[in-house]
Amino acid sequence: MLYVILIAAALIFAIVLYDKPKMKLTFKEGEVSSHTGQVDKSFLHKCKDIARKNPFSGTMKVYKSREQFRVKFSKSVPNKTRHILRSALPGAKNHAHKR
Repeated sequence: MLYVILIAAALIFAIVLYDKPKMKLTFKEGEVSSHTGQVDKSFLHKCKDIARKNPFSGTMKVYKSREQFRVKFSKSVPNKTRHILRSALPGAKNHAHKR
């Protein structure tokens, strides 16, 4: 009986910690080498342009939480490129302050 409870707890723990991005893009030397998930065609085209202008290697994972996107980058992606890619996301809001 105890082993059934331990297996159930392990399954619940694995489901909670399982990494489920909406889309994952892998960049190699300024090109999009692979992508998985539901990638918007216009967003993919923008990513290819950005990668061509600012060559880099790394990964980008996009998570969807209720009404907004959360983006995680690998450490090899430069900060300037991260901001450009975040602003290219569909539904991204400008962070300009209104006065």
